[in-house]
Amino acid sequence: MIDDPSVVRLNGDRAAPSYLAGIARGIWREVSLNFPILIVEIAATEPDGTAAWYRMRIEASGYPGHPPEVRIWDTAADRALPANLRPKGNSRVQTTFQQWGDDTAYRPWDRKASVHNNFREKHPQLAWHAGRDLAFILEDLHGILNLNARQRGVRSAA
Repeated sequence: MIDDPSVVRLNGDRAAPSYLAGIARGIWREVSLNFPILIVEIAATEPDGTAAWYRMRIEASGYPGHPPEVRIWDTAADRALPANLRPKGNSRVQTTFQQWGDDTAYRPWDRKASVHNNFREKHPQLAWHAGRDLAFILEDLHGILNLNARQRGVRSAA
């Protein structure tokens, strides 16, 4: 029996030092994996400086040849987190987690967002390619979710 290359690669990324370091540092934590769906929580800083966690639903079929599809997620309702519960504050935070046509994270590495308005061409340094890994996405999202801390001059969550 041949293993699905997407499963093999995703599991390799989950075992990589960069992914495990994020867990050890407390900036993200894995909630569940039922391939192709991985749920991860990422530490955040709210506009008032308090710490929070947000769940991301990462759809990884075709990974890494196809970019992952990432949505901010409400696991209890099994749907995208409603707009009124999404991160607020810094404009980049709000843009990343806005509700838009495909309602995925609005980042150049996301499967849906990358092709919207030539996003990946405008930001090649953030565009997805098969050499990227799971930690690249989580580090980017953690950075975005903690822009409020930098704006306030407080220590970021985790």
